Amino acid sequence: MLPRLLLIPLLLAPLSLDVQASVRHDLNTPGLAATLDGAPFPDTVVNVMQKLAQRANPQATKAEVVQALVDDRLLGAYARQQYSVAELMEDNKVGYHPEMQLQQSLVSALQAAFGPQLSAAVKAEKNGNLTGVLTQQHEPTAADWDAVLGKPKMLLEYALDDKGRAAAAKVVVFAYRFDSKTRGQVTLRDIYDAQNVQGRNQLHARDTGFAMAQARQLLEQRYVLHWAEYRSPLGRDGYAVFRRAIEDRLLRDGWMALIGVSSDIHDDTENLKRLAAAVTTEEVHSYYEKHRDEFRRVEKVKARHIRLPDEAAASAAYARLQKGEDFAAVATAVSQAADAAQGGDMGWLLHGQKQASWLESLAFVQPAGVVSKPFRSPGRPGDNPAWEILKVEERVEGFQPEDSTEVRYVASQAIARQKALQEYRGTLDKLRAAADLRLHPSLSPMARQPAKGSGA
Repeated sequence: MLPRLLLIPLLLAPLSLDVQASVRHDLNTPGLAATLDGAPFPDTVVNVMQKLAQRANPQATKAEVVQALVDDRLLGAYARQQYSVAELMEDNKVGYHPEMQLQQSLVSALQAAFGPQLSAAVKAEKNGNLTGVLTQQHEPTAADWDAVLGKPKMLLEYALDDKGRAAAAKVVVFAYRFDSKTRGQVTLRDIYDAQNVQGRNQLHARDTGFAMAQARQLLEQRYVLHWAEYRSPLGRDGYAVFRRAIEDRLLRDGWMALIGVSSDIHDDTENLKRLAAAVTTEEVHSYYEKHRDEFRRVEKVKARHIRLPDEAAASAAYARLQKGEDFAAVATAVSQAADAAQGGDMGWLLHGQKQASWLESLAFVQPAGVVSKPFRSPGRPGDNPAWEILKVEERVEGFQPEDSTEVRYVASQAIARQKALQEYRGTLDKLRAAADLRLHPSLSPMARQPAKGSGA
C-alpha cells in the first residue's frame, strides 16, 4: 500500500485568487510550471506528481497538483517554525527515525513513478540483479553479535550503547559500487538504525536472516535514490525538488495531526485538548440545537423474555414462536424465570437505571417487535447457564439532556475539531497571501477553478 502522501489528495481549501494575492501567470521559463518565492517547480517534477496523484484520482489536473505542491511547501516550512522535525515525524522509541520515514516514502514514490525504468536498470547490472553492484558480502557471525550486543540478557528497552554502536559500525554486511564515483557500505549499525521497535527486537534476538534481509532492503533503497538523482528523467535538480516535495508533505501531515485536523477521531492531541477545554456552554448549546439527532437515545423499553435450561429447550420454544404462538403464552408455559406467570413480562426498563442486569441492557439495543434467536446467558467455565429468548414490545426514544457529561464531551470534541480546521484554513490563507507565486500561462484558466471535490 502506497503512503498517502503519494496520492496527492485534493486540497482541503481550494485555490482562491482573492486570498492568494500575489499570483502571476507570466512564467515563461522553459521547463518550469511555477515558482514560489523564486523557488522552481520544474515540469518534470509536476508531471511525476500528477502521475502519482492520478493513481488515486484519475481526473487530477496539473493545476491541482501545482497548488498541492505549493501548499505543502508553505505549510511544511511553517510547521518547521512551530515544531521540531522529531515532533512532526514522531521520532520516538517505537517507530522509525524521521530520516528513515523520509527515505521509505521517497523510495515508495519513486518506485510507483518509475517502476519499469528501475526494473530495467537493475536488469542491466552485472548478474542481472543488485548482487552485481556488491564488492563485499558478510553475514554477521556469533562473534559479531557478541561484540555489538554483549552477553545475552533480558532488557526492558532494546537499544545499543556507545560501545555497541561503535562495534556495529565495524561490521560491514555489504560493500557496493553503483558507478565509478559512488561507493558505499551497509553496516550492522545502518541496519539497526533503520528499524522500528519490532525490528530492533529481531536484531537483539541475533536473527542473522532478518539482518541480511534488512541489509538487502537498504541496498535496494539506496540504489533507487542514486538512480533517481543521477540517472532518472528528473535530473539532479529535479530530484532535489522531488525529495523536498515528499518531505514537505510529511511535515505538513505531521503538523495537521498535531493540531488535530487529520488525527484519528479517538486521538487526543494537546491542541484538541486545549480547544475542547475552552468550549463554552453557549457553544455546546448551539451545537446541541443543530445536531440533536446525534444525541438521540432510547429512553425506555417494554420487554418480555423466556428463560430455559438448555439449548434444546430454547430451540423448541423458539420454533413455537416462529409458528406464530403468542410470546406471553409460551413464556407462561415453559419459562423457568420467576416472571413466567406474568408471561415473562420485564415491565418498562428505564435508560440509565442503576444495577441493570445484562439482559435488561441487551433489551435497549434490540429492535421492537422482533423475537431474538435463543442465546446463552453469561457464565463461568464449567457452569451450566440458562438460555434466553427476548422480545422488545415497545421502545420510547428521546434525547440525552443538554447538560449531561456525554453531550458536553461529544459537542466539545466536535467543536474543537472545527476550530482546528479553521486554524488550518486560516494559516493556509495567510501563507498564500504572503507568497509570491508565478505560474506558467497554461495553468491560468485551470488555476482559477476551485479544486473539484475539495472540502474537509
